Amino acid sequence: MELKTEQVLKVGEYEFPLDRLYYRGRNAHIWVKREGDTLLLGIDAFLAESAGYLNYLSVTAERLERGEAFANIESAKFVSKLYSPVAGRVVEVNREVMENPRLVNQSPYEAWIVRVKPSSEAELSHEELLSESEELREWIEQEIARLEEE
Repeated sequence: MELKTEQVLKVGEYEFPLDRLYYRGRNAHIWVKREGDTLLLGIDAFLAESAGYLNYLSVTAERLERGEAFANIESAKFVSKLYSPVAGRVVEVNREVMENPRLVNQSPYEAWIVRVKPSSEAELSHEELLSESEELREWIEQEIARLEEE
C-alpha cells in the first residue's frame, strides 16, 4: 500500500508515517498515534509484512503496562504476542480488525487494534518510542538485516 502523505519515511519496501511514534522495545513493531486524549495502537508495516497474512488477532488485556503483552497474533508462519508501548486502560477494541485481522496486512496504519487512555503524558516520552526519522530508519535497517540473516 502506497501512502499518500509527504510525511512518510520509506525504508526499503516499508513505509512509516511520521505522524506517530514507533515502539522498538521487545522488537514489538507497534505504532502509537495520539487522537485527542487517547492513543491508537497498531502494527507497523515491517511486522505486518514479515508475519504474513494474519489469521487471528485477540486483545488479552484491559489494563496495559509498558513492555507487557496485550494481544496475540497468528499467521500461517508466525505466532506471537504484541507488547504495549504504554501503560494505560483500553477504552476501545477495533472489532472490525478482530473479525478480519487481514485488514492489518492490507492497511497497517489505518487498521488500529486498541484505543488507550494513557496513565500519564510521560508514557509518550520514553526512549523506546521513536519519533525522529533517522532513529527510525536506523532501527528498521537493523531489523531488515536481522530478518535477512534468519
